Amino acid sequence: MSTMTLSAKRQVVLPSALCRQLALTPGTQVEVQLAPDGGSIIIAPVRKGGKKPATVLFNRAIHRGKPVVIEDMDAAVVAARLAQSEAYPKAS
Repeated sequence: MSTMTLSAKRQVVLPSALCRQLALTPGTQVEVQLAPDGGSIIIAPVRKGGKKPATVLFNRAIHRGKPVVIEDMDAAVVAARLAQSEAYPKAS
């Protein structure tokens, strides 16, 4: 948990780690509400559609194993499509 200080203008600066987790960028609108317990506040981003952007995944996905070159990935996709088309041939 981070401690923030309220400025003379009643402003606080949100920690960068929290902003990354919530995908808050400069200019993002947030909604501030009094929590049901009455002793804390809730800050939530205002989003149309309710979906988080893909950037929220940055620094969360971890690849374990050796790096794969794009050509190998392309070959694997082609092989998977070929296997799928052989398993489920189109009816003529």
